[in-house]
Amino acid sequence: MKITVAVITPQDYEKFNAVGMNAEACLADRVKLICQDDAGHVAESFMKQDEFDRLGLAYIEQHAKLEHSEVCDEWFMKCSQNSWYNDLERNPEKVIKVMFVGIEDGTGREVYRGVETHRYYLREVHANQRFAKWYLCGERRVPEDGREPRPNLIFQLGDQTEKVVYDDWNGVAAYKEQFNKNFRAEG
Repeated sequence: MKITVAVITPQDYEKFNAVGMNAEACLADRVKLICQDDAGHVAESFMKQDEFDRLGLAYIEQHAKLEHSEVCDEWFMKCSQNSWYNDLERNPEKVIKVMFVGIEDGTGREVYRGVETHRYYLREVHANQRFAKWYLCGERRVPEDGREPRPNLIFQLGDQTEKVVYDDWNGVAAYKEQFNKNFRAEG
């Protein structure tokens, strides 16, 4: 993938406004990327400046791909951030021992508390998939609760473990390979 960083032009603003989008809001703090894959397909992408700065051009070129939209009859760039977030140097594995506290009223999410940190965690298991979403929280739910933990944390309950990793699909969670259906102790 070859990517060129370009200046956002007045024509870009006109194109966004022409389809009923607020160009000022859509293009604010964005970097224009012109992408070309090995097959010669070209796409324009407008990435958030802070995301571009965090990932860097070399990473984006290595992890981006172009996808064709039949609906729009256009090519779009998608850049996976999986490798960036799951990098073990950036986010080393860490075991967090937890104890089961109970089930959160009204949501069915499992509540755990860190044995050493006393921090609370929510684990939301999806019945139809091998998937569990983990959240950081407080003892009492407040609006700030619900942040995702960082990737590469390994939650341990007795002899059961479950590792969370980042996936573009749904952020930090325990996916098929890491999901442990036997994680929660009965009781």
